[in-house]
Amino acid sequence: MSTHLRWGLAVAAAALLVAPPPAVALVNPAPCIAKSGTDATETREDSSVDEDEIRYSDSTKYDDAIKYAIKAWQYSGSKIKILPDTGTTVNDLEFADYSDTKSTAAGYWQRRPQVAATDYIRFNKAKMDNYDTQKKREVAAHELGHALGLCHKSGSKPNPVTSLMWPEVHSLFADPTDVDKANYKKLWG
Repeated sequence: MSTHLRWGLAVAAAALLVAPPPAVALVNPAPCIAKSGTDATETREDSSVDEDEIRYSDSTKYDDAIKYAIKAWQYSGSKIKILPDTGTTVNDLEFADYSDTKSTAAGYWQRRPQVAATDYIRFNKAKMDNYDTQKKREVAAHELGHALGLCHKSGSKPNPVTSLMWPEVHSLFADPTDVDKANYKKLWG
């Protein structure tokens, strides 16, 4: 290979190394689909967050799903820390199970607005026990999204978005999407 050709290839390779990365398309936050109630808005007050963290306790059989959900919401750039409760901290959120064969819900988040009250994420064993690992993880990550203050998003017309916060279990993804991260950033910075 000639010296000129080697030099030309080296210059081209160096140019690739210093070239800026391609622009990333910005994703806008998506609106809530509810018209009233706490699921109609995304506010810090409608979350389990206390001083930029959620301290939790766990008395559920779905530990894998909870660990996955916590890791999913602790993505690079997330601000709210999700940590186990200790003897010297105040418990903000409790994971627990219940069983209701008549309910269509696989889980729910319940806000308890009293001072120093613990919020709940409850998993319906009647549904969760029939789900594969992916669906269990999705349910846990979805409910943790509510504990972080996020509302339901629409996966259908007139304003469809791709979101972990769809109200129905779908098994398509169990991680926050770009839309979810945009809503998170709008809420928490």
